[in-house]
Amino acid sequence: MKAAVIKRFGEADVFEHVEVDTPTPPADHVLIKVLACGINRYDTYLRMGAITREITFPHVMGADISGTIEALGAKVDTCTVGQRVIVAPGFPTNRHEWDFQPENFASSYAVTGTRFWGGYAQYASVPARFVIADTTGLTPEETACLPLVLVTAVHAVRTVGRVTRGTTVLVQAGASGSGSMCIQVAKALGGRVATTVGAPDKLATAEQVGADLVVNHRQEEFAERVLQWTHGRGVDVVIDNVGGEVFTDNLRCLRRGGTLVNFGAVGGMHARINLLDLLFRQLSVHGSMMGSMEELRFGLSLVREGALRPILDRTFPLAAVARAHEYMEQRRVRGKLVLLPWADTPTHSESA
Repeated sequence: MKAAVIKRFGEADVFEHVEVDTPTPPADHVLIKVLACGINRYDTYLRMGAITREITFPHVMGADISGTIEALGAKVDTCTVGQRVIVAPGFPTNRHEWDFQPENFASSYAVTGTRFWGGYAQYASVPARFVIADTTGLTPEETACLPLVLVTAVHAVRTVGRVTRGTTVLVQAGASGSGSMCIQVAKALGGRVATTVGAPDKLATAEQVGADLVVNHRQEEFAERVLQWTHGRGVDVVIDNVGGEVFTDNLRCLRRGGTLVNFGAVGGMHARINLLDLLFRQLSVHGSMMGSMEELRFGLSLVREGALRPILDRTFPLAAVARAHEYMEQRRVRGKLVLLPWADTPTHSESA
């Protein structure tokens, strides 16, 4: 099979598009023909060695796998050959923790394609119990936009942030894959949402997914706009997928007793906190990491109901994975990027 492999950590040019052996699924695994695989910001950090250095090379990354079942392991009776499926974007890698609930709190939990080969290839072998039937009615490339950002958004917004009808929410980076999904989850739960973008051409993307207020943070102070929007009270919840440089202003945006949920550090891994402000305003700060199978299923139910939709920026053939990573690192993405492992030539979406 063809795969995009890395044999060392580094910039986007470390990818090699090569022929490798097609995996044989163990007894409790299935072999999936990968029709599409989403790209996440996480992938760029993994490629550079910022997530973990404990990777066996050559390595195939990729968490957002959409495809069909090609073959079953000897003990698998929960799936059928030819079935359209979605792979969980993360699960416990230690078999002894496969029953751990919720899965994302297991000590061996890892994003798919981190400790074992993922979806940047034409085939992938994964445990059958972490495969979900794809009943969304979407195309494979649309489905591949969903798993990681969807489960992350449901966990951060619904479970940790406890957003319900009437909750006011600030979502950072509303035109990004994770930001646009967090907006949609918050709106589906009945929240009112403010968001930030970094370029004029991203305003429409944030508005299309339902944001009630969109602030270009390069042209105005987002904290001031959010406080004006809430008549000086502040929002109930901040969903922060940026971290670093915006953390202090995120806290400014919160009402007394408000909650900040962070699951990203693209703006930097360190932040300063005024502990007296935290104490006297009784703020809560939570870290959030991925989500459980139940949360993924809940998110997919919202997709089936039409409450959420994937935001596909463009697709790339597998051989163009380096260009796709460079495009993401330039912060030009509006929604999600998707690889098509069986496409031989650049697609219309890529050249758009």
